Amino acid sequence: MEFWRHYMILRRRWRIIALVVVLCAGGVAMWSQNSPQQYDGVAVLREQRPVGETSTEIFPIRALINDPVLRQQNLAALVGSNTVVSNTLTELRVLRPGLLGPGDPAEQLLRFRSKLDVDPIPNTEFLRVRVRDEDPQGALIALSVLVAKATDRYNDLNQSFIRAERERLENDLLPNARADLEAKRKALADYKLANRISGDLTYQTQVLVQRAAQYRANYDQSMVEMEEARARRIAAEEELRSRYARNEYEEMQRVMATNPVLQQLRIDLSRAQAELQKELQTKAERHPEVVSLQAQIAEIEARMRAESEQILNSQTRSRNPIRDAALQAYINARVAEEAAAKRAQAFASPLRRALADLADMPRKEAGVARLELAARTAEQTYNLYLQKLEEARAKERGAQAATLTLLDPPVVLAVPKQTALKVALALLLALILSSSVVLFLGQLDTSVRTPEEAERLLKLPVFAVIPLMKPNALDKQDGFTPIGASYQILSTNLWYASRQMQGSAVVIASAEPNVGRSTTAANLAITLARDGARVLLVDADMRQPTLHTRFGVDNSLGLADVLAGEKSIEDVAVPTTVEGLVLIPAGATGDNPVRLLRSPMMEQFIERTTRLADFVIFDSPAGAIFADSTLVAAHVKNVIIVHAAGQPSRGAETEFHARLEQVGANLIGAVLNKVRPEDSRGVYYYRRAYRELALRQPTSRALPRG
Repeated sequence: MEFWRHYMILRRRWRIIALVVVLCAGGVAMWSQNSPQQYDGVAVLREQRPVGETSTEIFPIRALINDPVLRQQNLAALVGSNTVVSNTLTELRVLRPGLLGPGDPAEQLLRFRSKLDVDPIPNTEFLRVRVRDEDPQGALIALSVLVAKATDRYNDLNQSFIRAERERLENDLLPNARADLEAKRKALADYKLANRISGDLTYQTQVLVQRAAQYRANYDQSMVEMEEARARRIAAEEELRSRYARNEYEEMQRVMATNPVLQQLRIDLSRAQAELQKELQTKAERHPEVVSLQAQIAEIEARMRAESEQILNSQTRSRNPIRDAALQAYINARVAEEAAAKRAQAFASPLRRALADLADMPRKEAGVARLELAARTAEQTYNLYLQKLEEARAKERGAQAATLTLLDPPVVLAVPKQTALKVALALLLALILSSSVVLFLGQLDTSVRTPEEAERLLKLPVFAVIPLMKPNALDKQDGFTPIGASYQILSTNLWYASRQMQGSAVVIASAEPNVGRSTTAANLAITLARDGARVLLVDADMRQPTLHTRFGVDNSLGLADVLAGEKSIEDVAVPTTVEGLVLIPAGATGDNPVRLLRSPMMEQFIERTTRLADFVIFDSPAGAIFADSTLVAAHVKNVIIVHAAGQPSRGAETEFHARLEQVGANLIGAVLNKVRPEDSRGVYYYRRAYRELALRQPTSRALPRG
């Protein structure tokens, strides 16, 4: 069912889809053919490194630098960087000013970036650089300048940092370490000379010195860790005081729902107002029941004003992740700070004991031990800086050998326009997008087009689906057209529904105007008469009568004269050219048709006509505009609702349905009129299977043409 509905939506608007597809495909084809020819300047680069470069390990992150994928990505970022592109544009402004086009440097930079494409070639260490331009010579010049500037930038970045590191070691760190070592050695020699000390210290002194040095190192490390943890704790406390982490919980979702009490009050108000209107038709405004209903309506309206349209249905709150993260960071920092403080406190006592033991040793031995420890530390630092200097010199020699190299000279290639592929993609995308838009608009369309939608709206079984035809057209062929077949279905369902009808009279009514009530009533009467029934067609639409024009009879006398008591039924009944069908026109209508329909003569008229005919079909005006249809339905009881396909629901149908139920009308079914062939499966199958059969059958006219 859903697939059929989507198919009908697309079929109904296939011309729009075809127009969009043709326009898009034609536009893409014209754009592709008229667009200027583009040329690509292409060059392939790779990073040329010395063979022994990876043997020198200076930095701990060397393993990441040696990763081929990472080096390839870094190289692509370098070639496409703003520095390289800006230097290229500066060079091109001198070599070929017209290549960059008009605009300020920022616009030229953006325009050149749109033409530049830097892509790593998968599974290789190569980098493809592409510059696109309408001028092949310009693309080649721009590519050559870009490669040269990228090579210069690579050499500058690759050598400057290593050279600065080597110069810092050679000119700053190493001379300071050498001076410190010489000063420590001189202090030790002077101390031994002044105190006349020769030979090594005792083993116990050495052990004590090493133990004190270890305690001192552990104590200093613990203090450093404690300070770092304190800094993290303070930062976490500041984060907890921020506005993002102040609240422990935050609202995630709030769901509102329609107030059911307000909905029920609206229903009660509608019922009370309908009851008040009904009572006002027969009673005065000061009648106790009318006053009671007015008080009830005022009370309901007061309760409605006190209620709100929506109420809170559910609310979801969750913990604030920013506060939880800050709180966890604070706890971790606090634990680390306290742990470091405990460790520092634990190392402080042994350190004090070791220092006290050293103080108890002879002054000379203690002084020698301290100076020798300082000299050994200075010597280790100096040797470390020497090693780092040699590594930096090796790295600098390797960096001088590393550079960017071209795998092949830059070439210029014409970019194929691929018009056929672009048109095919445009056709496909336009078809998908236009179909999607049409389906989306179809989902938003609330118009009633199918019997299922009509049954959901009117809450009545659909007796027949009448195809779209000319206005005021009558069925002139006996069942050999889609219209005739549809009215035969309607008459058949009416025959079967007669068991549930209250009498043989039926009102053809509708909520809105221009839905085809009169045409439906006339064709139903013609079909019933052709089936052998005695049918009396009554034009009860005294607002705008039309049945007399359809059958070509005089409207000077009719129903209005009978209800006024001036004429009898026999005086106004007019035979038609259809055997078994008699028409009673509306007659000369007065200023107040409602007064005539309320008169006792209406009941007598219905009683006499139902005895004279098998079926009495009443036409009526629009029920949402006039009360005539409701009055006729109150007398006749049996009602068939007519609804025009393609019209959205405006609420008039529901209002008219409620009025008919209030007067006790028997709603036996509905007719969906003006259905387009593409929306009706019955008309679709009729055209496929019975068109040739209808052409072979002889035709007979029920009414004369004209």
